[in-house]
Amino acid sequence: MIIIPQTKGGVGKSTVAMQVIAPYLYKKHGKKITYIEIDDENNDSQSFTTTQIVNKRMLRTNKVSDLDELILMDDNHEIIIDVGGNKTSSLVLEEIKKVGSFGNLKWIIPLGDGELDGKNAIATMKKIRKIEQSPDENIIFALNRAISMEKDYVEEQFINFFGHKYLASNTVMYDFMKDPKYFTVKNDKVITMSRYLGSTVWEMAHNNTDFREKALKAKEAGDVASAKKYIFFRRVQSEAQDYVLNVLNPIFKDLDKWLEKK
Repeated sequence: MIIIPQTKGGVGKSTVAMQVIAPYLYKKHGKKITYIEIDDENNDSQSFTTTQIVNKRMLRTNKVSDLDELILMDDNHEIIIDVGGNKTSSLVLEEIKKVGSFGNLKWIIPLGDGELDGKNAIATMKKIRKIEQSPDENIIFALNRAISMEKDYVEEQFINFFGHKYLASNTVMYDFMKDPKYFTVKNDKVITMSRYLGSTVWEMAHNNTDFREKALKAKEAGDVASAKKYIFFRRVQSEAQDYVLNVLNPIFKDLDKWLEKK
């Protein structure tokens, strides 16, 4: 089971869950993944109306005990738990602590580049340490909405994670964990496009529709409006393929290494 909590809202938990982890596990297992969203206030996964890679389920905070059996049985990481921010993450972590880990839980903590994001990521990590016997091996951080994938740029942007030689901060993850594991999720308009299309970037990239051929046929039929529409979708498809190649595939390799460690 992979659990994605953060005590701060708005850090992109659902983006990480649906755009990164869901396609990764779908590709790894070759079947739909169980995606459970725990949030009494929001239901971000509802925007993914056409996705075919997950079976979605909502869970209220008063039903968190329903996870007990799933935590015990899911040894192959076929379940994603997307936990709402603010009080929801704190409540869910407290409930999971009552049962504990059976050595099969993995935790992804997303954060943006803000100081509060870093502060709450540290708070979330400390709560997980009360659940896990080997927390540092089972936690990985998702540096979300990165401007660039270049290491130097990432370190400059996420001062709350790496710290800075000249800029002081008391919310630096490296001060609380030795060599914390992380992956970088680049911000891109194709993520926004995919949400409006109700799908994931990975699925858009693997859509076999030949939009170029459709555009040519529409042009030949004198349907200029449809031809323009198909050209637009061809561009989105191409941008999705670039995102998978340059962003998601490297993340998938990092996740392979992380999940291999027991």
